[in-house]
Amino acid sequence: MKDWINIISFTYPHEAHLAKAFLEAHDIEVIIKDELTVQMHNFLSNAIGGVKIFVEKDKSEEALSLLEEGGYIDKNPSEEPQKIEVFSSEYKNICPYCGGANIVRKNLPGYTFALSILLLGFPIPFLKRVYYCYDCRREWKVK
Repeated sequence: MKDWINIISFTYPHEAHLAKAFLEAHDIEVIIKDELTVQMHNFLSNAIGGVKIFVEKDKSEEALSLLEEGGYIDKNPSEEPQKIEVFSSEYKNICPYCGGANIVRKNLPGYTFALSILLLGFPIPFLKRVYYCYDCRREWKVK
């Protein structure tokens, strides 16, 4: 494996196999390393650096651009935390940003949740109800 380099690693083997199938569909030969170790003991994935994908050195640039195009690599991750805005109750079933209906309600722990753990030793579920849109990836609260 002299001329093979690691281009990406994944936490779970099935993610690596999807990327491998994607690259092999574009005629790039791929080797997966540490797959069986992670399958046997899932918690070792972070300790060993995940399931690694290796490609030939001369095809690494093409593979990286394909993985970015396919959505496996995000070149511009958003570093800033999203603001959670408050809307009226009509936005329980549709997204106020994009108008999509692909939403879910999430319960997030607030500062009172953490404070109850520190003071009492056990959590009291003071949770914030936040809605999340899978289409535009934004969150909001409803009055």
